[in-house]
Amino acid sequence: MEMTYQAQLNLGEADSPLPMIRTKETLDLLSVNDVLKVTVVRESAVQNIKTLISNNPFELLSLSKENNQFVLVIKKL
Repeated sequence: MEMTYQAQLNLGEADSPLPMIRTKETLDLLSVNDVLKVTVVRESAVQNIKTLISNNPFELLSLSKENNQFVLVIKKL
């Protein structure tokens, strides 16, 4: 099943804490139950975003690696 996203962020090689900050800013703009797709290259960015999710009303729907990039799909609760 193809996932639909209300927003997408491609943060590429951006270094911490920028990916986490941009993810938080974008999720704050979304409505409840909206889904955000975030793409990052650095594993440290993935860890920081996972921490952000655990400390906020967000849910990590999936985490995968495609073409040397990590793809996080996050739902705002």
